[in-house]
Amino acid sequence: MKRFKSKKTRRRGKVLCILFLVVLSFSITVSFLSAFLQKDEVLDFLLETTLRSNRSWKENTSIIDFLTQYTFGKQELEEEVYDGSTSKQEYTPDPNPSENEENPKIYLYNTHQGEEYAFMENATYNVVPTVMLASYKLREELNKRGIPTMVETNPLSEILRTNGWNYNSSYQASRLLLESAREKNPSLEYFFDLHRDSISYESSMIEVSGQKYAKVLFVIGTDYEGYEENLLLANKISDLLNQKVPNISRGILKKGGKGVNGIYNEDFSSKTLLFEIGGPYNSMSEVSNTLLVLADVIKELG
Repeated sequence: MKRFKSKKTRRRGKVLCILFLVVLSFSITVSFLSAFLQKDEVLDFLLETTLRSNRSWKENTSIIDFLTQYTFGKQELEEEVYDGSTSKQEYTPDPNPSENEENPKIYLYNTHQGEEYAFMENATYNVVPTVMLASYKLREELNKRGIPTMVETNPLSEILRTNGWNYNSSYQASRLLLESAREKNPSLEYFFDLHRDSISYESSMIEVSGQKYAKVLFVIGTDYEGYEENLLLANKISDLLNQKVPNISRGILKKGGKGVNGIYNEDFSSKTLLFEIGGPYNSMSEVSNTLLVLADVIKELG
């Protein structure tokens, strides 16, 4: 009888020890999350992460994977540079080549053509969701609004290869395309370079009245004479975007000095801009919602 009680006591002790370790592990996890989040946001974060793990996102395969990339609370005016030299470069063919209008007013191009969005509902185009697809969609919306628009479809990778340049020379390659496009289309007035930032979902998405949008950041180089005119245009578009959807624009990031590009081909004309639209976790529907607003704003520019 005494032995039986002794074994039972030992077994009960093991169970209590296991329960203690479970509680301790949970406490450590919550404490870890609290380092990134406000206390009242921890449970919301866990719930959102669980829900997101059920979506068919290519990048967000687990909570651990998500935590390694989590950047809640990072400054709005911060850009994470995409490194295409370490990523597979996807080229998105033009789904509707005939949509490139004659005598175009707007030229859309992508210096980093391989920047991808989340793999979700892409049945409409049945292609990899890259910034090139965003350009095709924006062209479609601008043409619908009576603004003749064309998209650059020459593969940047071929230009780099032909000239013996590496990925860091991408802006040099897109400069050649800019010059060629203006020479062939003197009617061009605006030159917009569409990119996708590498920030977290929390930093790249905004929900207004039940509608989700990919946020927009404008990057202005300051290492060339006359950048102030480009800055004025960026501020105007940013303000108009926020008037239509509050806080959809992350603002203007000015970059210059040692260690950065500082030009981004914006010296090409006073109406050349670089847009960072969304991040890798945004769906194409969120990006598309933003492009509809952007198309309305561009129409207002006249």
